[in-house]
Order: sequence, then C-alpha cells, then structure tokens
Amino acid sequence: IGASLDAAAYIYTSDESTATVLKKLESDDSIIHPPVKNNAVDDLRSVLMISQVHLVNSEGDVSINCDEKYVAVGGLSGCKIGVTRAAGKKCERCWFYDTQVGRLGLPHADLCQRCGDAVFKWEQRSGKKMETLKQEIA
Repeated sequence: IGASLDAAAYIYTSDESTATVLKKLESDDSIIHPPVKNNAVDDLRSVLMISQVHLVNSEGDVSINCDEKYVAVGGLSGCKIGVTRAAGKKCERCWFYDTQVGRLGLPHADLCQRCGDAVFKWEQRSGKKMETLKQEIA
C-alpha cells in the first residue's frame, strides 16, 4: 500500500457503544450519488481518508482479511483494526478505489458513479465534454 487511498480497513469492536457510533459513520459500499447511509462527508471513509472501511462482526473477520503484521488493537477504543489493499479500481477523478469503477457502463468508465454524475452535470451545464486519458478498464 503506497498512499492512504490505496487502503481498506477492517474494524471490529465488542463494545456496543463504540459499535453504534461506528455504524452511524459507516459509508455506502460503493461511492455513489446521492449517498444512502449518510451524507458521504461525515463518514469513516472520508474521516480516515481511505477508500474502504468494513465494520465486521468478529476479530476473526479482521484477521482473515488482513495480514497479521497490519493488524492492531486501539489503545483507547479497544477496536481491532486491520489494513489491506482496497478492492476495485481507482477513480481517476477522486482517486478512491471502488469495485464499481469500469462496471457501470458510464460515459467515463474510469470514474466512480459519484464522479461520473458530477462530470455529467458539469458537461450539461457547460456544454463542454471532459476528456480523459484513454486507459483500458479490465
């Protein structure tokens, strides 16, 4: 993992109070507009500046998904947290990784749905077309 947006975190807590707070900050699985779970600004993905955050149901779920050398227990929170490479492809506008980039049939296949929507609206208002470097999306 080179940059923070290359990362995904897996978080487990047995504390119900902490779990309730984390659940309120949980992001949608993909970067979408409009967001469903929250306002997509005050969420764990944005606060931690990583591409994906997975709230899991057991300590084992953290260990299964993350190499043990990237797993720790928070000293204050008691949360077990693991970090691994984010799944999916990198959006060429926001740089977040998303499993839906290149799969939605959008005019700009190298963008996540949220960025694709923003670009579409800009193109409609401005009458211009955004050009991107042509990259093959596998």
